[in-house]
Amino acid sequence: MKYEEAQRWLEQAGLATTSGKPSIIEQLDALKGLGKDGALTRNGAATWYALVQEMRRLADYYERDLIRQLRKDGMTWAQVAETVQAQLGSRQAAQGKWKRLIDPGRRTTTGDMQRGGRRKQTDSPDGPRK
Repeated sequence: MKYEEAQRWLEQAGLATTSGKPSIIEQLDALKGLGKDGALTRNGAATWYALVQEMRRLADYYERDLIRQLRKDGMTWAQVAETVQAQLGSRQAAQGKWKRLIDPGRRTTTGDMQRGGRRKQTDSPDGPRK
């Protein structure tokens, strides 16, 4: 279930609050309450999961922007880790944790690669490739 579908299900099930748009936290708490009471349906469980996934997506989005800004401001990896109190033991640990988030040259794939990055071998009109 996608996040938008989850929101529609919450409205149909009467779990959305009428006083404005509820936060994701409020929605998660409502679903947790249903689970605790044993009244959580399959759609409710799917909705709960969709909300959790949306929170993860948002957390990654904001974490990436924060780390990019700190690095853009000239901070070293060690300073970034100290600033956000990540309790990472070294510069390498900080770089390993966040470099994937800010690397502008992140590898993108076309989907035509086999596992290991090797292209599929095809037969040519002259016979099989060796």
